[in-house]
Amino acid sequence: MAYTIKDVAKRAGVGIATVSRVLNESPNVLPETRARVLAVIDELGYRPNHAARQLVTAKTNAIAIILPFLTRPFFIEVLRGIEAVVANSEYQLIIFNVDSPEQRTRYFNTLPFLGRTDGLLIVSLPLAQPEIKRLQAANLPAVMIDTQVANLPSVVVDNVGGAFKAVEHLISQGHQRIGFVSGQLEPDLGFTVNRDRRRGYEAALTAHHLPLQPEYLRPGFDRRDWGHQAALELLALPESPSAIFAANDDLAFGVIDALRERGLKAGEDIAVVGYDDLEMAQLVGLTTIHQPMEQMGRKGAEVLLAALNEGTRRPTLYTLPVNLIERASSSKLSQA
Repeated sequence: MAYTIKDVAKRAGVGIATVSRVLNESPNVLPETRARVLAVIDELGYRPNHAARQLVTAKTNAIAIILPFLTRPFFIEVLRGIEAVVANSEYQLIIFNVDSPEQRTRYFNTLPFLGRTDGLLIVSLPLAQPEIKRLQAANLPAVMIDTQVANLPSVVVDNVGGAFKAVEHLISQGHQRIGFVSGQLEPDLGFTVNRDRRRGYEAALTAHHLPLQPEYLRPGFDRRDWGHQAALELLALPESPSAIFAANDDLAFGVIDALRERGLKAGEDIAVVGYDDLEMAQLVGLTTIHQPMEQMGRKGAEVLLAALNEGTRRPTLYTLPVNLIERASSSKLSQA
């Protein structure tokens, strides 16, 4: 049975105009009403007629990118890779920047049904099962980048393995007291990278029979200023760490700022390792885990274009390699 907007309105106990406002992302709908309408849409498997017609008769020649915090270096590099591939196609890019959980929910609840795009690239934002069902109901091709969904094509790196390499390198340099500075482990937008890199940190300590010391853990925010504050806290401990692994390069730059403020030098007084290999990492001599950010964007765009042009929609997992780039910030522990 094909349900109509009237059926949705009746089941949700609202007017047709309210359902229309929900589908068109109008802010003039109470959150509880929006949630009730979307639940009914999911329950009935409703797909708006305009989206169905567009899927059959026309293309928008547009690809939507949903990603958080557009100005952060990681996302800029991923976007650069996407643009490099899409620029040689017939498609234009529409960017939806997510700054809050509410915005994220609104995009995923309504974009599949608006008929504005032929495909989606979703960067770093995991999907819940109802959101996956909406994409499938709308017959909208989607590719995940920097996060994995079991039944969608996904382009990722091994964050656990990369963190393991970083910490194992520090252990090989003689360090046993190793701090870990990261963003939130359970952030509102659902990012998993900090949790995965924490797992890699702990796995490396365990593999080398070193104790996990809770006082050396500093989860907080994915920002340089948090790296600075967290490092100052670690340096103030009665037995401070001899090395610090930062879950991204921005945090590592903050750690180096704190060391400089205390008259210390990364690589001589305390070892520091980051994760990303941003351009600035080479300039400051930061040892870091290189992840192919631009290549992740390129691969994600290539997979989506194949789905759009050739109908290829296999839920393949593409895991790109990471590797340690050793520089001056992680020299051997002094035995003096």
